[in-house]
Amino acid sequence: MTLPPPGTAPMRVLIVDDSAFMRASLRHIVGNTPGFVVAGEATDGLTGVEAIRSLRPDIVTLDIDMPGLDGIGVLKRVRASAAGPPVFIMVSAFTTQGASLTLTALSCGAIDFVPKASEHFKTDLAQVGELLRGKLAIAAAILTGRDRPPMRPAAQIPAAISQPAAPAQSLPPARRSSAAGAPDVVVIASSTGGPQTLPQVLGPACPFKAPIVIAQHIPPVFSRSLADSLAATLGVAVVEAEDGRELSPNTVYLLPGGRNGELVRVRAGVFALRLLDEGTAVYRPNADILFRSAALSARRPVGLILTGMGTDGTEGARALSQRGCPVLVQDPASAVIWGMPRSAIDAGLATEVLDAPGLGQRLAAMVEKSG
Repeated sequence: MTLPPPGTAPMRVLIVDDSAFMRASLRHIVGNTPGFVVAGEATDGLTGVEAIRSLRPDIVTLDIDMPGLDGIGVLKRVRASAAGPPVFIMVSAFTTQGASLTLTALSCGAIDFVPKASEHFKTDLAQVGELLRGKLAIAAAILTGRDRPPMRPAAQIPAAISQPAAPAQSLPPARRSSAAGAPDVVVIASSTGGPQTLPQVLGPACPFKAPIVIAQHIPPVFSRSLADSLAATLGVAVVEAEDGRELSPNTVYLLPGGRNGELVRVRAGVFALRLLDEGTAVYRPNADILFRSAALSARRPVGLILTGMGTDGTEGARALSQRGCPVLVQDPASAVIWGMPRSAIDAGLATEVLDAPGLGQRLAAMVEKSG
């Protein structure tokens, strides 16, 4: 876990939750995490908005379900009225309804979430503490700018894609792809920031003539809600993948949270997913496993690597690259977290580096060009 640099002022955290037990628990976790201090507490959404404006914290842990003004309302008010708002981390109930509301919060600007099982929270406190410390480290990296590398030079980005002016430092040049023809499957790696980024990528590309399979790092209860949310936003079929079921064109498949998945060839041009519970992969669903299986099973697979911390997707992208298949990577400076995109770029595996809408436009162009 990366913490704020030694010698710097600690990150100030505001806790907003209507549960006294939750506030005490979060206060203990934050107070015992080096580099972070509790700036204050609020017992409901309205008080939380005032505390954010008066205390100006760096980070806010925000409950979803609160009386008067819920967490979604807090996000909307603060985002609409404050310049340079804090980084929000949602702390939400580990239920289907809580998952749906958390995904709405992510679309309103929260960077990540920590699930809590309300009636079992006390026994899960150590696990929640570990999760929250990881999210605090991500927030600190964003706030200090250590998670924001320079943009690619404008000359390496298609003119049709709008980008800010490029700083002096550049990224390694993109490699060439030898694959030709329309993709027969698209595989996507996504982690922190993915629920916000996926609609930006899929919107310009969908409906897509080949199946799209997504490995989004997410807990089990959240994947079904994310699929439903994407379907409503995009107006296309988005489903949680089922073991052994054949994949259809014009459909987006989300691997179930906490489970890995392999692409298997059923017959020419037709695939299914084999869901896996075993294995030692740290990230689940694991993009390396998905990408490697696509390289083995498909004729013209395309890989996309989006926002996220760590390196998941890089080794799978290597398998695609060895076959000359395209590996499209989100521009690190446009990602919520740049680790996964930058890892693939530094390994020399990216055939193109674009912002999120540009990736979707590129996928659409692959189909149009082949047609």
